[in-house]
Amino acid sequence: MKEITKAQEEILKALWRIKEGAVSDILDVLSEPKPAYNTVATVIKVLEKKEYVSHKTFGKTNVYYPLISENKYAKHLLKDTAKGFFNGSLNQMVSFFVKNKDLSINELEELKKMIEQEISNKTK
Repeated sequence: MKEITKAQEEILKALWRIKEGAVSDILDVLSEPKPAYNTVATVIKVLEKKEYVSHKTFGKTNVYYPLISENKYAKHLLKDTAKGFFNGSLNQMVSFFVKNKDLSINELEELKKMIEQEISNKTK
C-alpha cells in the first residue's frame, strides 16, 4: 500500500463518509477551511494513481468511490506504526498506549473483556 499525505487522507475520509460522489460532493463534507475545488480534484487524481480511489463516469461527471475500506487502511496504519516505533511488536504498542494514555478503569475493563472474548473465540 502506497503512503498518502494528510491532505489525501482527509479526502479519502470524506469519501468513506459519503460512499461515493463527485468532487463537489466530497468538498461539501470537508471541514473548514475548505480547499479549492481544483485542489480536491487534483488530490483525487493522485489517490486514483495510488489505487485508493476509482471512478465511474456519467456524462461529463466523474463519481468517485474508495477502493480500500476504512478498516483495511486503519490496519495498514497500525502495522506501519508498530513496525516503525515498536519493532513490529503489537504487545509493545498496546503496552505503550495502556501505560501512557490515562485510561479509565472502565476502558481497561472493556479492553480486558475484548481480549478475553478473542481468546475464547480462538480456543473453540
